[in-house]
Order: sequence, then C-alpha cells, then structure tokens
Amino acid sequence: MVLTKMEESISNARTTYEKMMAERDALKIGEADLKARMDEMKSHHKAKIEELKLESADLAAKVEDLQATKAWLLSEGAQVLEKNVHRGPEMTAVVAAMNNAMSSIRVNSGLHQGYVHALKKKTPYAEALLNRNAEADLNMAVACYESLTFPLVDDLPKLINEPLSKIKDALFFAGGASSKE
Repeated sequence: MVLTKMEESISNARTTYEKMMAERDALKIGEADLKARMDEMKSHHKAKIEELKLESADLAAKVEDLQATKAWLLSEGAQVLEKNVHRGPEMTAVVAAMNNAMSSIRVNSGLHQGYVHALKKKTPYAEALLNRNAEADLNMAVACYESLTFPLVDDLPKLINEPLSKIKDALFFAGGASSKE
C-alpha cells in the first residue's frame, strides 16, 4: 500500500510537472507572440511618426508659403494693383471723358466770352478770364494725378501679422461697407 501511494504520488507529481512544463511552454509562446505584436506595433508607430513628420514638414512649408504670399500681397501686391488701376485704360478713359466734357464746356464758355468781348471791343489780354498759365496748370494737374497715392495701400504692409478679419476690416472701411457683407 505504501508503494502504491508512492507510485500514485510520483504519478501525480509527474502529471503536475508535465502540466507546469506545458504551461511554461504556453507562456513562452505567448511571450514570443506578445513580443512579436509589440515589435509590429513599434514598427507601425515608427512608420506613422515618420509619415506625420513628413506631413508636418509639408504643412510647415505651406504655412511659410502662405505667410510669404500674404506679406507680398500686403506690401507689394497692393501697390501693383494700385498702379494697374491708376494707369489702366478704364481709369484713363473715365478721366479723359471727364476732361473732354469739361473742355467742351470751357470752349463753349470761352467762345461766348470771346464774342461778348469782341462786341465790346475789349482786348482779351486785359481780361482776368484769360489764363496765361493754363499749360503750367495742366502740367501740374497731370503730375498730381501721376503721383496720386492711396493711404490705405500704404498702410496695408502694417497688417502683415494681423488675422484676415482685421485685414478685411481695413479694406472695407472706405465705402461704409463691411467685411461681413
């Protein structure tokens, strides 16, 4: 009976040992599987980090480009626009049409005054209506037109670091319009 109990005890110990060895092997397999998953996750995360770094660099370059574009538009672009509007055919056509209309009125008035003076036998050189400096006045008016500037355009470079809402407010103040329209 003692021998049977010893054999039974050895058999139980062997079974327990085999179970423990099987559990150990399962744990080693699980550990290897877990390590493989962790390595895969690390690799995936490294790839994702590199992808995000590239995306971040691309976005930073775009931001720099947008800031440079904004700076150019506010400092030089507005002046280019001003010159193009100022010297454009639309502006010169309107100014020429107004000038021609005013000239016609002045010519008609001048002819009328001339006939009145002729009938009164007055010499035009003694009359105040004759403008001997008309050509100089015209040259001065042309120079004034050519040097015409717009204070808003000159002030735009000061808005380089401002948000778009402030830039819009500055651009729309003139005619009573607002940037919300």
